Amino acid sequence: MTMVHPRTYDRYPLGTVVAANAVSLAIYASGAALISMLGTGWLVAYLVWALWMEYRVLKGSCVNCAYYGKRCAFGKGVVCGGVFRRGSPDRFIRRKISWKDLLPDFATALVPLVVGAVFLVIDFRWANLGFVAILVLATTVGNSTVRGRLACKYCRQRALGCPAERLFNKGQPRTSAKA
Repeated sequence: MTMVHPRTYDRYPLGTVVAANAVSLAIYASGAALISMLGTGWLVAYLVWALWMEYRVLKGSCVNCAYYGKRCAFGKGVVCGGVFRRGSPDRFIRRKISWKDLLPDFATALVPLVVGAVFLVIDFRWANLGFVAILVLATTVGNSTVRGRLACKYCRQRALGCPAERLFNKGQPRTSAKA
């Protein structure tokens, strides 16, 4: 864990990577448990969707990120460096995203949540309530804690320019990691 600048990491602490991936795994696992109530075909489709979402992030963002080949908060920089060729860091900075671009990501949690809610109404089971609760907590408290306190706060790419940071903090004064 070395800092390139007093407020950004060159390589994230391993604990941050574990926490970030635990949240993601909780979302995928609880989502898979809820989707599995629809049948094996739906479960396979959901798992393929989740894998595609991860591929999409690696191929569309991580290849161009400052953490390419390094341990980012999510560990994806190292994975990406071993799988894909380096992209253009300038492309990452110039990229523009909108809420519409994030809909597929939101669907990964929203679809299982809707399925879980329907099953809670038509065939209540405590286990399903538990999976819904895990999904809600992981997507809200888990994601906001990881991104707000562990990841984005110390991200060198955020300091250089991040389209997600621009989207989520639109209308707020930009706090630079260089300040």
